[in-house]
Amino acid sequence: MTRVRPWAPLVVLVALVVVAGLLLGRSGRGDGPPLDPTSSGGLGTKGLVETLRSLGARVDVTRAAPSAGAHDTALVLADDLGPARRAEIDAWVRAGGTLVVADPSSPLAPWNRKGSTDVGLFPAQLEKRCSFAPLRGVGRVAAEGASVYDAPGSVTRCYPRNDGWWFVAARVGDGNVVAVGGAGAFVNRHLDDADNAALAAAVLVPRRGASIAFLRPPPPGATGRKSLTELLSPRVKSALWQLGIAFAVLALWRARRLGRPVVEDQPVQLDASELVVAVGRLLQRSGSRARAAELMVDDLRRDLTARSGVDLNAVERELGDVTPHSDAQLVELAQRIEAVRLEVTRVPVP
Repeated sequence: MTRVRPWAPLVVLVALVVVAGLLLGRSGRGDGPPLDPTSSGGLGTKGLVETLRSLGARVDVTRAAPSAGAHDTALVLADDLGPARRAEIDAWVRAGGTLVVADPSSPLAPWNRKGSTDVGLFPAQLEKRCSFAPLRGVGRVAAEGASVYDAPGSVTRCYPRNDGWWFVAARVGDGNVVAVGGAGAFVNRHLDDADNAALAAAVLVPRRGASIAFLRPPPPGATGRKSLTELLSPRVKSALWQLGIAFAVLALWRARRLGRPVVEDQPVQLDASELVVAVGRLLQRSGSRARAAELMVDDLRRDLTARSGVDLNAVERELGDVTPHSDAQLVELAQRIEAVRLEVTRVPVP
């Protein structure tokens, strides 16, 4: 069986990180902020602006409220308007303007959210099922992940789903308020799905030459209504999940045992005296008389240095030749060394 190199899992993990980085870098290239009317990315709305202009409408991308006589319709994709601008827009609607609100949380849409357009894991394709005159030529719409409203029967309701309505329109003063369950149907990625573009054109361009106030959405993070995980794109979340799974697989693979645990013998603990005897036997077997003599002389030198002020040169002259040429000379040297040690370390009797 071929053994896997220990660095192979690390190489695989690095390759996964590089691939995820390339995918994320490619997906975010040129997208710009979500719902941005100048962005051609999947979540931008430049396609909607160009479609409305191709129908002969004048589109003003602005942060200011629409003004009477200057704008026929207005579009709010994300509501960060504040009370003052909302009051201006409400007054403009009552004076005869038509407001299209695609933010279900906006106070400009006075109906409560009731649920979602999705059914299980399947995206939503909604049937109109109403006789609203401006939508005469509009059929189904694709509204994936959008909301539905709990609207009373006294208002116009279209595109039912999950006991709610994705499209609600009502008369307010001399004007109209149209609320849809989300801006997802108007982004570049989904504008050509089903009849999404036709619906946008029907409610925003009532006649050729109409003037539209396209209220610019807030910059990312300006509203503060979403958490950090909600701000992450689905591909980022998918990449993080893949990295987590890869790490878990790597940890399980490295921790796996191919057999039952093996009991290893512990090293034998030797006493100091036994270690000395063992070293002596090794020196005896190898015939290292010079090495044995050197060890004994060094040991004597350490003892004399630590315990007395004896002249070591005089001691070495007393010992004479310390290079034994036979076992008998080694024994004789050991006897002389022991005699010197006893003479120096002996306690004198008064």
